[in-house]
Amino acid sequence: MSQLILNGEYYPVESNQLLSTANRAFLYGDGVFETIKLQNKNLLFWEDHYTRMINGAKALSLDCSLISKDELSASIINLAEKNSLSTARIRIQLWRSPGGLFTPLNNSVQYLINASEFTAAPLLKKSCFFFDEVPLAYSSISRYKTCNALPYILASIKRKELEADEMILFNTDGFVSECSSSNIFWIKGETLCTPSLETGCIEGIVRKQILSYAKRIHIKVVEGQYFKEDLLHADFVFSTNTTGISQLGCIEGKQFKEKHPLYDQLIESYTKDVSLQG
Repeated sequence: MSQLILNGEYYPVESNQLLSTANRAFLYGDGVFETIKLQNKNLLFWEDHYTRMINGAKALSLDCSLISKDELSASIINLAEKNSLSTARIRIQLWRSPGGLFTPLNNSVQYLINASEFTAAPLLKKSCFFFDEVPLAYSSISRYKTCNALPYILASIKRKELEADEMILFNTDGFVSECSSSNIFWIKGETLCTPSLETGCIEGIVRKQILSYAKRIHIKVVEGQYFKEDLLHADFVFSTNTTGISQLGCIEGKQFKEKHPLYDQLIESYTKDVSLQG
């Protein structure tokens, strides 16, 4: 029977009434989460994931002083073993302890850890469209993965309606921000472009690695604010998240190159890094 961890204790996934109706993640979206790939008892890019999670919690004034990075990683690895998963999709969710309405009574945290089957991102997303119905906005918490994911949910519903592979979101100023569950990059000439954090996009962990690889192999990178037309004039487009890296083949009918040498270099660096960790 599959298990999960709630506040340090193991429970069967099928357990009823584990979460209280006073749960603030449920009532107010008052929390943050991380999705991590576990591979052969290694949490990929764990240091970056943990740092982003804690920084996001601090931005929400959550007190994570009792959450130990080493103890947490050991618990996750043990959970995956209990669930007979050598490769797993790990989700950690933190939320403020119950109490109060919009004004909390305290800032202590509770947490839940799930381990499930890992599904890798497709190498190619053939059909992509723009989604402008619910724009994103830059703020002190926009770079973190908070429990409010409504823009991404609505974009994903639209993607399903269109039978598409991906949706691309804008921010309130009309700049390209990110995809429905991933960051977006494109190559124009010899330059790697990606929306800056000021567009309201998530500060993705694989995004961070790609920027680091590009710097290491001397690829010019520009993080900026780009309009739809800038993206459509790109030579090559791809998206990144914890599940992997995907080429975007077509956006609103515009076909992009099938291959690019700079992309091949970045993929080689990413694959090598993942292999060394796992």
